[in-house]
Amino acid sequence: MQYTFILISIVLFVIIIVSIVNIFRKIGKLQKTNVIKELESEVNDLVLELNQTTDRNINILEEKIKTLTGLLHAADKRIKILGTESEKMKSETVTYNQLGQFNRNNVSSDSISKQDQKPQQKKQAVEKNNKDKIIELHNNGFTSPVIATRIGVTVGEVELIISLVEGR
Repeated sequence: MQYTFILISIVLFVIIIVSIVNIFRKIGKLQKTNVIKELESEVNDLVLELNQTTDRNINILEEKIKTLTGLLHAADKRIKILGTESEKMKSETVTYNQLGQFNRNNVSSDSISKQDQKPQQKKQAVEKNNKDKIIELHNNGFTSPVIATRIGVTVGEVELIISLVEGR
């Protein structure tokens, strides 16, 4: 009987140890499962936050692209207008030059009296002086309106002299 009691005690001891080991395994699995669930939850939160940030950044970029597209469109319009105005200015210069040549060819030297030559020579001297001043101011970086104001001529005359000297 003593042996039976010892045998039953040993069997019960083994059963208790096996049960304790099984309980610890299940607790370990539950803890691992909880950790994994917490990690999945944090990763999902991070992914959600990244998606929201990405959407915001994409919206900002799209707005900037729209703004740049509008600015480029406006710049293209201005470039076209500048080209048109440049062509007009070239044609005006050619016409002005042709008129000057026409007037020089039609005026004979015999029809100009000596009295008319003196005022004309003075006028040409003043024009040459103005021309030199205009070119000097232009080379110093002054704009056409500023040069015209300083010398007392029109902006068109200043631009004409500059374009003739630069050979435009």
